[in-house]
Amino acid sequence: MRILHLPYNVASQISITVRALRDIGVDARGLVLNSIPIQDDRGIDTHFIRRPYWKNPVRTARQSIRWMRAFLSAVGWADVIHWHFAVANFPLALDLKYIARLNKPRLVEFWGTDIRNPERAGSDNPYFFELMKDEEAYPISSRSSRRYQRRFADAGFDCLIPGPELFDYLLPDLFPAPYRIEAALPVLEIQPAYPDPEKKNPVVCHMPSHPKIKGTEHVLSAVRQLGRELDFEFRLIQDVPRQHVLDLVRTCDIVLDQFIIGSYGTVALEAMALGKPVLCYIKPAFLSRLPAGFPIVNANPDNLVPVLRDLLKSGRLRNDIGRKSRSYAEKHHDSRVVARQLVDVYRNVIEKQTRK
Repeated sequence: MRILHLPYNVASQISITVRALRDIGVDARGLVLNSIPIQDDRGIDTHFIRRPYWKNPVRTARQSIRWMRAFLSAVGWADVIHWHFAVANFPLALDLKYIARLNKPRLVEFWGTDIRNPERAGSDNPYFFELMKDEEAYPISSRSSRRYQRRFADAGFDCLIPGPELFDYLLPDLFPAPYRIEAALPVLEIQPAYPDPEKKNPVVCHMPSHPKIKGTEHVLSAVRQLGRELDFEFRLIQDVPRQHVLDLVRTCDIVLDQFIIGSYGTVALEAMALGKPVLCYIKPAFLSRLPAGFPIVNANPDNLVPVLRDLLKSGRLRNDIGRKSRSYAEKHHDSRVVARQLVDVYRNVIEKQTRK
């Protein structure tokens, strides 16, 4: 079974998954366009088409030709195509149409900001509802979500989603039977660093890739308020390469993830793997779908101050939640666990394709 992952290394997931598949004996490759420093690109083939395109059209043409050749060669090699993120790479979605014409078993994995219908997301989440008023902060619309999903459905892709949250935004007329796995992280490669229960001045960190979406203004407000009454250090981590981020989080005692979307992201996973307590807003509808023992401390913009205060005051609580977080990450998110689940998905997709 030869598996090709492409073209966007969202949250380092192509790199992580390809390496995990290889670890369990699956022939897997990753072909990625325009990876960025905060992503881990180990074990995959990365190409760049520099922007703005019009500044150096000759360079752009050469890079585009190299990408196209690599793409055609890799697709021809693969038994299964695993596409990440609901965006076609070639004009007029010719890449998706080419894969469909070859009749390869294929699936698309959506990642959230590509299909998250803002009207649906805001219907049971007042914080996201407020964010919707700023079109620049969250540009996805119901119309674009349907358009992206239809593009892949029309090209015969099956659908895969990481975790339960995105079920709300899938269109059942296009994807009536989606597959589900969890986001992956090489948990067993990460040495935990549990918070010292005796520490009196804990370190709190927040790593916003998109401050408005992550609720950074609420984090900063809470930190200012609590800084007047408690002794702690706050670190705002931005535009830092992924490995350095892990090093910084390792020295933290509390990680503040995101407080608008209503679900957790890969920052939370990395923090849990390191044995850190994580604060994040988990909306009620999503919380009820999670496994027993889910360790993330649920906090929203309205109660972030008292929830964070409790953790700042108790080193024992920080240590206890950190240990539970590590155990949860090992059980549900370790990349080899996820890779084995993926193999079953690939087999089902192959079997379904052969029946057509």
